Amino acid sequence: MPEFFYTSASNNQARSYQHFKISPVAGSMGADVYDIDLNNLSDEGQTELRQALMDHLVLFIRDQSLSVAQLEAVTLRFGEFGNEPYVKPMADHPHVVHVRKEADESTPIVFGGAWHTDWTFQERPPAFTLLYGHDVPDVGGDTLYTNMYLAYEWLSPAMQNMLLGLRGIHTPEFGYGPNAKHNAGLESMKIVYGENVDHDVRSHPLITRHPETGRNVLFANPAYTLGIEGMKAEESRPILDYLFSVATAPAFTCRMRWAPGTLAIWDNRCTWHQPVSDYFGKRREMFRTTVVGDKPVGGSAA
Repeated sequence: MPEFFYTSASNNQARSYQHFKISPVAGSMGADVYDIDLNNLSDEGQTELRQALMDHLVLFIRDQSLSVAQLEAVTLRFGEFGNEPYVKPMADHPHVVHVRKEADESTPIVFGGAWHTDWTFQERPPAFTLLYGHDVPDVGGDTLYTNMYLAYEWLSPAMQNMLLGLRGIHTPEFGYGPNAKHNAGLESMKIVYGENVDHDVRSHPLITRHPETGRNVLFANPAYTLGIEGMKAEESRPILDYLFSVATAPAFTCRMRWAPGTLAIWDNRCTWHQPVSDYFGKRREMFRTTVVGDKPVGGSAA
């Protein structure tokens, strides 16, 4: 009999803030943010916004008007820019990726169109991703997120303890290696495939400790975690497949709907995300930045 997954609305309670209004969107994670101007946010407001991000994991900040330069300025209030490998950034803005899907493209393939956490094969993967919706379909193009704290906490104590001693192998091979195929349908973005991606193969703890909340997190994802260090593929694959099935339980997820002028910010250290390709034939234009994180550190036993 399949597992029956559940969680509690207490996971995603909203605090009261002085500088904006916030509305949770699911029991697991996610919140809409209103009555805020990111171009004129005080230091106190920025502190509150970061706290809201720690609480809700992903924020959809509504009714913003951001130029590319203003998006860069908002990003730098969260930390230093991350490095964007395997995708060519904007010529005049080397830290900004222009995420564009034109209405007349011949395939429904979308950038990042599978469950993943951004660039986990890096030594210091992104802490945060910021994605600004400039031109979005009136219907479709939602983004899914899942809470990797809850995925870890669902596991049995025996499984948690076993994973605490293991490291996942992260590589861009499937998406950006010499034999990668699925990004070939991106006609309006420049993907830079690697002739050899061995230099970007790294291991990280399967259970990490979030550097700001101190909570344990399941740190693995289907796009980039392709094995477990020291194990044969036949041994690691069933473990990873089970972990991925837990992480995608609907009870641990939220679905965010875009509108023009929305800025999404999410914490890559404790989430996955997946854009939904259900707007083929319509245009979608967004601008994306990342904030570099720390080198992942292993979690601790309960």
